[in-house]
Amino acid sequence: DAVVREKSGWIQKKIDEMKKRPAAVTHGYEEGEIFWFLGRSYPLHIVDDERGAIERTDRLCVPRTLHPDIRGGIQRWYMAEAAQEIRSRCMWFSMMTGYSPASVRITDARQRWGSCTHKGGLNFSWRLIQAPLEIVDYVIVHELVHLRQPDHSRKFWAKVEALMPDYRRRRKWLRENERLLRI
Repeated sequence: DAVVREKSGWIQKKIDEMKKRPAAVTHGYEEGEIFWFLGRSYPLHIVDDERGAIERTDRLCVPRTLHPDIRGGIQRWYMAEAAQEIRSRCMWFSMMTGYSPASVRITDARQRWGSCTHKGGLNFSWRLIQAPLEIVDYVIVHELVHLRQPDHSRKFWAKVEALMPDYRRRRKWLRENERLLRI
């Protein structure tokens, strides 16, 4: 009780911060609903398309044939898009930093945006592809630095900052908006 009373100001401040964050997204997979890709919003558009392929134009065009598993279809599309974009960005940052991962995998992780294995492999959640590109880049740089510095020590954050001086702003955005990045 004494600790809670002592820290009550800080606790209230954190509660107020959390209340200001966007509400968690819940989807009904209906026409016009918003889906995010690289920080840009795309209204869902159900189309009659026999090919069964999802396309991103000014809208997210999803074939009617994906019903009743529209969520699974959209998730598979996000995974494929994430694999292409994140691997490409990871390769670019790898060349820039000299930090080379043994592998880059796209996962279905719900709690972590990225992780680094003890064998030098990097894993990224497909959900990350919904965030703006600068946020994707922050997570990539964060995980690449783990190849050389496996902890979150001052050395680790100094290396991240040397590569990305505004990493704090990007990290803050991710913490404040993570509930938007759900399907």
